[in-house]
Parts: sequence; C-alpha cells; structure tokens
Amino acid sequence: MIKSDQIVLEMADEIRAGGYGRPGERFITVRQLAERFGIALTTAQKVVKRLKDKDLLIGDSTSPAKISPAAFAGTGSSGIENGFPRRLGLVVTDITNPFFSRVCRYVQRAAGDQGYQVLMSSSDTDFRRESQAIEGLLEIGVEGLLICPGLDEVCAAFYRSLVDQGVRLSFVSRRAQGVEADFVVAHNFAGGALAAGHLLSMGYDSFSYIGFGPRLKHDERLHGFRSALMEERVDFGPDRIAGGNGRDIIHGYRAMRHLMQGAERPRAVFAYNDLLAVGALQYCLEHDIAVPGEVALVGFDNLPESRVTSPPLTSVAYPIQSIARLAVQNLVDRIQCTGDRPPNRIFLEPHLVVRQSTDPRVKVTDTQLCR
Repeated sequence: MIKSDQIVLEMADEIRAGGYGRPGERFITVRQLAERFGIALTTAQKVVKRLKDKDLLIGDSTSPAKISPAAFAGTGSSGIENGFPRRLGLVVTDITNPFFSRVCRYVQRAAGDQGYQVLMSSSDTDFRRESQAIEGLLEIGVEGLLICPGLDEVCAAFYRSLVDQGVRLSFVSRRAQGVEADFVVAHNFAGGALAAGHLLSMGYDSFSYIGFGPRLKHDERLHGFRSALMEERVDFGPDRIAGGNGRDIIHGYRAMRHLMQGAERPRAVFAYNDLLAVGALQYCLEHDIAVPGEVALVGFDNLPESRVTSPPLTSVAYPIQSIARLAVQNLVDRIQCTGDRPPNRIFLEPHLVVRQSTDPRVKVTDTQLCR
C-alpha cells in the first residue's frame, strides 16, 4: 500500500472518531497535514481531495475544508451518535407567521421520532441573515438542513453551492428554483386553479390577485389561477394583480385598498396566503364593503385564523403536517444513504375549504370553527 493510501485510511478513522472535531468544524490545513506526515504539499492536497470524495470533508478549492456531517451519520435512533447529539437545522423565513410556526412544530415532532434534535432559525426574509443562519448551523455540526428558502434571486446560487459541497438539505413547503435537492411542497398551481374554478362556479365575473413583488415571477399559485381563468376565456391582465413587497396582514390591507380604489372593482379576489386575505377582509370591513356581497375573498394555507374571521374565509388547504414529516424523512434518508440518489421531489395535492367569504349559503358550525 502506498503512503497516501495509508494516510487516507488513518485519517478517515480519526475523523469518524471525532479526532478532528465536530461536524462543521474546520479541518487542519494542507500544510499542517503535509508537516504531520512528512509529505509534499501536492500529496497532501490529494489526500484532502480523497477525504472529500469519501464524504468525510466538505468544501471546495476556494474555502477551507470542514468536517462533513456525513462522517458522523449513523442509523441509531437514540439521538446520540459517536458521542454527539444528532441534530438537524431548520431555517424558515418568518417564524412569527402562523404558517411557519406550524411548520416548525411539525418538523420538530417528526425529527424527534427519528432521533434528531432540531435547531431552528428565522431569516426574517433577509438573504444575508438566511445565509448566516445556515453557516452557523453547519458550524455547530448539524447533519443536514431543512430549508424554507427566501425569494431573493441569489438564494438559488447559494443553495446550489451547498449541494455541490455535499451538504445534505431538503426544502420544506417552498423550493429554490434550479437546485438539485429534495423538496416537499404543495401543488401550488393546482391550488390556484381550484380557487379560480370555485369562483367561476359561483358566478363571479371579474377577478384580481394579491401577491407580492419578489414572488410574482415564479408564483405558481398565480399561474394556476390565471390559467384556469384563461381556459374559460376570462380576461386577466397585469392590471388585475396587486404586487408589493410584503405578505402579511398590513400588505393585504394596502393591496385591497389599491384594488378597490381602481377604475373597475373586482368581484372576486384571490390572495397568495391567508394573512393577505385577512388584511383584504379588514379593509372591506372598515370601508363597509360587503363580503361576499360586493367582493368575494379566497386565501391559501387554511390557517386556523381563517375559520374565525367575519365572515369565515374560504381557503386552499393542504397537509402541512405531511409536508413536514416527508421533508424530514427525505433528509434522514439522504443522511443515511451510502451512495448518490436523484432528488426526491414530492408535490402534495391541495383541496378547497369553502366558507362564507365566497358562498353565503355555507353554514358555519362549531366543528368548523374548532377544527
């Protein structure tokens, strides 16, 4: 056996035993490796490359090598492996949003069933914070990442670089375009089409959409809504879309004001999420606009809040708990996989929950309110 082979075997055992630190910690430099074994720098560089090929180190030629989470991956379920707690990282865009709070709760529960702790962080829709949070989680030594990515164009490039470095990650509820990684999302296009089909069936004849600027280019909910209207030869031009830079109640309020003060009021409005729809509903209530008598409203996500508005809000629902569970399973499978496998891409079908904001004939029961 040549000397470089012996060095690779020796260092591989030491890395797995924790001799060079926890996952995410910086490995020794090429120069330090060369000095320890009395080899040339070029040979030391080859050793580091082979350790990366074995998935024991991560990092490219422009950044220092770090201990790979895969070096400590095991199949036990006790929550401890090689003396270290088994940890996953979770990053969402806004943990104060009721939707993401539910995602965090379900992810934590699913990961616990698999023997993992979950370290959570919120980016506040800021890419700089998002990337810093992820780098921090990798430094701590998480074995993989569950990500609800931001919408900034640079996000996709960042996640592609992580995948190229061998970082295990799984997208939850939202995916970054063009990244070869596992994801579990709702079928947003189908959900948008469901909303349009329902409004058309109720006899509404003019439509608008409330979204937010950074999302509109890749907004599958909008695309599905527009496509279903176009199939019925219903006009839906750019002037029917209220964009902007927010996706909360305040933005929904402002967007609805813009639509209702326009030259032609819509008879039905579909919002990107329930919070936007709640804001739109608040505007209507404050300005004596009858819902659904003068304008109908549909949201997306079916948050508990949508059941207790006045009137209760029609919303597109999908299984958030299943999204979290499948995303965790994707990531655990990726961690435990000994070889390469193609990304596992899962779309879950939505369904429409019809309430009084679109159909005044629907009777609200205590079961509906507490469900």
